[in-house]
Amino acid sequence: MELIIRMKDVQKQFGSLSVLSGVTLDVPMGQTVGIIGPSGSGKSTLLRLLIGLDRPTGGSIEIDGEPLWLHKRNGKDFDLAHLRRVRAKIGMVFQQFNLFPHMSALDNIMEAPIHVLGLDRAAAKSRAEEYLDMVGLADRASAYPGQLSGGQKQRVAIARALAMRPKVMLFDEITSALDPELVGGVLAILQELASTRSMSMIIVTHHMKFAERCAERVLFFDQGRIVEDGAAESIFTNPVEDRTHQFLDSLIERDA
Repeated sequence: MELIIRMKDVQKQFGSLSVLSGVTLDVPMGQTVGIIGPSGSGKSTLLRLLIGLDRPTGGSIEIDGEPLWLHKRNGKDFDLAHLRRVRAKIGMVFQQFNLFPHMSALDNIMEAPIHVLGLDRAAAKSRAEEYLDMVGLADRASAYPGQLSGGQKQRVAIARALAMRPKVMLFDEITSALDPELVGGVLAILQELASTRSMSMIIVTHHMKFAERCAERVLFFDQGRIVEDGAAESIFTNPVEDRTHQFLDSLIERDA
């Protein structure tokens, strides 16, 4: 079993506040993992650590067999060139769209392949058009973010991340900023990705039905720890841990 992510005893503290406490997690290549849990349980922090936006306080993280954080010879400073190279294997879509407002949808998607991957403009344009079509926005290529709905902006953000062709995709509550009627279209894209693409995906979501249908494996987080880790069907129909039971039972509407 080839692993794309390996986390061992990962800890994260902000001052005296412990956000993650000894998280150990292996994710095989191609697996879709859903992460659920109450607000403040450390779910988003986990994703930020995986993409290198934050450094762990303790423990180790490997991506595709390489340490994410590599010390230079003096043992004090991190090798930023190494971090950027490993981080290029990971794409992330955030709660907010973070699109460049002065660029069209097409140009937003082309930007990183040109400046990070070194693609020429023609190749980047072809790739951007491919992913815009995949998310159902081929006819909005020339539109600017201000001319797009929230759901359309989020789909452009997904296409932008996919255009880097990462080995891992991270999604952090990407429907939380959308009106309820726009959520379905974005979730449908993630379901399609999970069923048709070979990359690994980690999806933090408060949509229980989506996690149940889309993810092969579900992690339940609470107070900075993985309380339960299992097949999606077993987590939602017959969880082992009492705390998981309590969390699921507390949700008035699991489809919300």
